[in-house]
Amino acid sequence: MSDDFRSTWDAIAHHLNDWGPPLKPSAEDLAIYVRLVERWDKAYAPPAAKRRVFLCGVTPEIATMRWPCEIDLVAMDRVESMVRVVWPGDIPGVRRAVVGDWLEAGMPARSQDITIGEGGFAFFDYPDGQRALVSALANMLRANGLFVYRHYAQLARRESLDAVMRDLHAGAIGNFHAFKWRVAMALQSDSRAGVPLHEIWAACTAACQDAARLPPRGFSPREVGTIRFYENQGARLYFATREEFRDLLAERFCDIEVETPRYELGERCPVFAARGR
Repeated sequence: MSDDFRSTWDAIAHHLNDWGPPLKPSAEDLAIYVRLVERWDKAYAPPAAKRRVFLCGVTPEIATMRWPCEIDLVAMDRVESMVRVVWPGDIPGVRRAVVGDWLEAGMPARSQDITIGEGGFAFFDYPDGQRALVSALANMLRANGLFVYRHYAQLARRESLDAVMRDLHAGAIGNFHAFKWRVAMALQSDSRAGVPLHEIWAACTAACQDAARLPPRGFSPREVGTIRFYENQGARLYFATREEFRDLLAERFCDIEVETPRYELGERCPVFAARGR
């Protein structure tokens, strides 16, 4: 993850309630996580009473979901304010959050039963940065351990920005966050190039200047206001396609599966599951 993201996430931490799905996990996503963990636990349950879990980031929805097994979870985020403001709180023997770098997490090799996260690969350049994160998570996962991650995936055939704007003004986009992600992916020429945050800001701001042309629901001022955190930010997001991401995972994991949520933009938010070798 680029250091440029630190200032962005430091500001976002205090306004995270203004975000919503698909940039946050929905109830459907959480149900998928629970089902995948439960199925894995029945097949590959370790002898220890608690499952050791490494969470990339401090996503409160994941930390507090209905885990189908007892857990000893460590959540890690590079931004101190995310840990301080967003994290739902440590519970001794169940969960705790720390500040750190996922690539150098300090977790012993093969020490974790489950690694899980939400969209974090988009903050790493493709393919090198994302490959490094795959390796870091694979190294800490025990043999047959479970990898679960919701991935922000570029379409195999990129849609045009004009198509996004037509859907916007036709009222065919349900919320601002879905719109923002479609804009971002339309602006990305390819996975290696990524897309600068400032370009996303410029395109979204230009499209939303005329409030009368926005859909009546799902585009509240608070939601639209979240785009301000991208202004003048040079950091890039990198959206690998499903196949590109699967190929990276295949280098270190086996039995890769993909579940596609049914909500708006679900086809671009697939949940990948795999086992450690």
